[in-house]
Amino acid sequence: MILGIDIGGTSTKLGLVKGDRILATLRIPTAGEDAPEQPAGSAFADAIALAAQELMQQHGPAHAIGVGVPNGNPFTGSIDRAPNLPWKSDVPLARMLSDRLGMPCSLGNDANAAALGEWKYGAGIGCTDLLVVTLGTGLGSGFIIDGELLLGPHGNAGELGHTIAVMDGRLCTCGRRGCLETYVSIRGMRETYRDLADDLSLLEQEGVRPIAEAAERGEDAAVQTFKSTARWLSLGLVNAVAFSVPQRIVLFGGIARNGALLMDPLKQYFERDLFYIYHGQVELLLSALAEDDAGILGAAALTAQ
Repeated sequence: MILGIDIGGTSTKLGLVKGDRILATLRIPTAGEDAPEQPAGSAFADAIALAAQELMQQHGPAHAIGVGVPNGNPFTGSIDRAPNLPWKSDVPLARMLSDRLGMPCSLGNDANAAALGEWKYGAGIGCTDLLVVTLGTGLGSGFIIDGELLLGPHGNAGELGHTIAVMDGRLCTCGRRGCLETYVSIRGMRETYRDLADDLSLLEQEGVRPIAEAAERGEDAAVQTFKSTARWLSLGLVNAVAFSVPQRIVLFGGIARNGALLMDPLKQYFERDLFYIYHGQVELLLSALAEDDAGILGAAALTAQ
């Protein structure tokens, strides 16, 4: 068995994977306050190790670990100053987990892991060229090109979320302005709603589900929030198509799970904005995997890369 670990901005999911099946899972917060004398990420690595040991005591041992994490560097095994995670310095998490759990650990970018999971087990089966976009705390992306995961020389190629969507636009957690993920993410959607709505009371609740429920009731500001988000996302996707021409684009994550509210306007904008030579060549789909599964399966698949 393989221990697959999917690290997100707020929570971390662990799963024991055998073949294409997840046998058991656990979820812990993505947090951990390090003592002053400890390296960055030590407390979090301790928490992961405890959760992993609990899983393995109940369901049997694993022989390897795969970790998908924002800004995960597959060549060094480190988290490289991910803007949506608590640590402001590099975290050598692969080594930390290998030391604590006594098995080899492969680490990579979370969106790349999701792309592997979707390619091997989900909506990307049978593709040689695939783009997977994760829509959550931020916007991640993973590219499969000619049957290979796109990494680049430093393991961080294909950061669609940090392409510029609006010149001098919203401030991003990366320090720049106008990144696509400042408009297409949970935080971005809430900011768009704030710009459009007169009554901001539903923003007292977390996430985008309150906005989705308001849109389902026909509230104009909420409906326009989804349309604006779809418009910005379409611009990012058609630009990505122009240089990668995937057979399929698969959307994954909490925002994508709002179905027609996002997908109906997105498909309209996408077909309208797409360079005409690509019309009819690119499918736009939702993930075929349960939200928690793609990241865990993909993280496990990193061990074979």
